[in-house]
Amino acid sequence: MKLNRKYKKIIQIELNEISEPIITQLISKGKLPNFAKINKDWKYLNTTSEEVYDNIEPWIQWVTAHTGKTFDEHKIFRLSDVHDLEHSQIWEALSEKNIESGIIGSMNATRRNTKGGIFFPDPWAKNNEAYPDDLKPLWALISSRVKGHATEGIPLQDALKGLQTCLKYNLPVNLYRKLASQLVGQKLKPKTKWKLAAYFDLMLAEIFNSIYKSTEFGYYTLFLNAVAHYQHHYWRNFDRSAFDPNIFYPDIEQNHDPITFGYEMYDKIIGQIIDYANEDTLIIIASGLSQIPYTEKEAQGGMNYYRLNDHQKFAESIGLNSTDYTIFPLMSRDWQIKYKTEEARQKALTILNDLSINGEKLFKVKENTEGYIFVETEYTKGCEPGVAILDKTEKSIASFNEVFTNIAIKSGHHSGIGNLWISEKNSNNKETPEKIPLTDLYDLTLETLTKKEYTKSQV
Repeated sequence: MKLNRKYKKIIQIELNEISEPIITQLISKGKLPNFAKINKDWKYLNTTSEEVYDNIEPWIQWVTAHTGKTFDEHKIFRLSDVHDLEHSQIWEALSEKNIESGIIGSMNATRRNTKGGIFFPDPWAKNNEAYPDDLKPLWALISSRVKGHATEGIPLQDALKGLQTCLKYNLPVNLYRKLASQLVGQKLKPKTKWKLAAYFDLMLAEIFNSIYKSTEFGYYTLFLNAVAHYQHHYWRNFDRSAFDPNIFYPDIEQNHDPITFGYEMYDKIIGQIIDYANEDTLIIIASGLSQIPYTEKEAQGGMNYYRLNDHQKFAESIGLNSTDYTIFPLMSRDWQIKYKTEEARQKALTILNDLSINGEKLFKVKENTEGYIFVETEYTKGCEPGVAILDKTEKSIASFNEVFTNIAIKSGHHSGIGNLWISEKNSNNKETPEKIPLTDLYDLTLETLTKKEYTKSQV
């Protein structure tokens, strides 16, 4: 990918899993003016990654983008497993060249020995590596809400610490008020809870804006995830043509359209960044991967996603005590268990594999990382109130609907083809965009900022 000129800075806007057909459809409706402009003026390419579906996950693909290594090379398979990474991430490689970075929310990332800069981890990170330390209260606040899908209240002390951080970094106080108002309001109107993901993205964007305007780093990232969540869960409210018209989401109103809401917000964020980035700054907008409509389970009422209300409490109720196990809630229906001994491992595997509901296994259990058990809620069918979770002796453990919440009905499916816009004059055919490996982003960044010639491929 040969660039037309040299740049002093790079901003990489990571809009997780955004899908070009949706953008095109919204532009045709007179929406997304900034996307319309970059579609016309910027270089557009597709990125390619993994072909095995189980490997087309954002927590795999973004490690690929940040390391320049394929999954077979970096071996990071689970969210929050990045502590096992044996390769340098792009901000680590730049740090070795004395180039500082501002990393805001990038998925499955770790700071490690990076020098200086600013690092704000994704909300699913196991360890709060926020740097500098004064960002930790705000990260902890956002992380606790995202991991819990905002099912709990915010302790006053945590809220005050988060507000102090907002003031220090000159974040708009009205945004913080809006976030607090949303958390309160959705308790009265639960079907508005979907907006919270967008407000968290908006807060990350404001953190990014503040940091970019007050620093002189060479490399910046901003990772946003709300639209990926909306596509997975609410596509049928955007375009019902591919779906069963008799299936409705349990957690939003029929006239709500989270996807349009999310893309319009992203369009405004992009516009802000374009406005204040100067001509010596290369802007990269990458999706990592994308989504297409998912209709495979329509005949059985859709694919329902269930999430535990309280992972720790549930684990203890089935005999996995906090002395021998540490519980890590992850995205959607996933969670992880860290065990201390082989005996504890065997006990957990036995208990989890023996739980069932309506004659089907409750959990899918995998071991891809030493010392951890990855757990996914495998049951996806509808469930009437009062149906019990049973152990191997057919003893009732709990009522399913009392410990799980139906958070969504799947509507979006991963595709390994990603979208890439680069803020250089458009010289390619958007109808048949060139495809480049997602790994190329690492080399493009490193060689651009270290003033080396980039010759891997041509645009």
